[in-house]
Amino acid sequence: MTATERVSVLVCTRDRPASLREAVKKLLESDYKEFELHVIDQSSDDSSEKAIAELRCDSRLHYTRTDTRGLSRARNLGVSLARPGIIAMTDDDCRVSRDWLREMVAAFSVSDRIAVVFGNVIPAAHDQSRGFILGYLRQSPFLASGITDKSRVEGMGACMGIRSEAWTALSGFDQMLGAGSQFPSSDETDFVIRALLAGYQAYETPAPKVVHEGFRSRQDADRLIHGYLKGIGAMLAKHVKCGTLPVFHVYRALALRWMFGHPVVEYGFRPARWVRLSGFLEGSLEAAKTEVDRKTGLFVASES
Repeated sequence: MTATERVSVLVCTRDRPASLREAVKKLLESDYKEFELHVIDQSSDDSSEKAIAELRCDSRLHYTRTDTRGLSRARNLGVSLARPGIIAMTDDDCRVSRDWLREMVAAFSVSDRIAVVFGNVIPAAHDQSRGFILGYLRQSPFLASGITDKSRVEGMGACMGIRSEAWTALSGFDQMLGAGSQFPSSDETDFVIRALLAGYQAYETPAPKVVHEGFRSRQDADRLIHGYLKGIGAMLAKHVKCGTLPVFHVYRALALRWMFGHPVVEYGFRPARWVRLSGFLEGSLEAAKTEVDRKTGLFVASES
């Protein structure tokens, strides 16, 4: 991968116009020479479109409005519109550094079998007595080459890159998983599991990093964590329904973490075990009643 090869960047947004504007401005300041930026807008009105209107004079910026709901649907749409190759993703409440895209592209040069890359998500400065900002930090790179390595690759989609070739081979992100969907998390985790099972690799490195500014009040904590674990429970139950026995390596790591460890996502505090367990069980039971396409390994999603 050369420093001048064209790559794509994807940002999905819903009803955060001011934050989106700052995210797009930072992305357009990248020191990487050739890229296109796709904004997929699921907002309830045109405020996000207006917020970036003056930035659209930059020919690298491509805007798409969609009536669909759910982050995984937005990601699938964005990848389908982007040029084939490497597609770097971040969130509308994240700020990237000038070298973020260059570091993300460089990470894929480690191996041509890498389907997905995760970098660090650094919480912005905030008052921890009032609330929290999700983060994910690792100190050294790690290359996962099989499902038994999955517990060492736990990155966040706020700082993620994928190869479009792998996205096509894996039939995209599962549209029943992720924020705004029936199971409100784990679309990226599910993508990693399916990639590893298909013979691809996943790579984590601290080199590409973003600053996350998505502040949440402590009152939101239980609801957010419950939803996060609901997605994990549903995602793993789906793989059990598909007969994917190696996924029990993931169950084992998750159980040990629940009993003895700390969640891999950084909350700034230790969430209650009962909140995590209740969310996980709810997702597992709901997924048991949800149809799965065993050929693709995806939930059968209703159209929306």
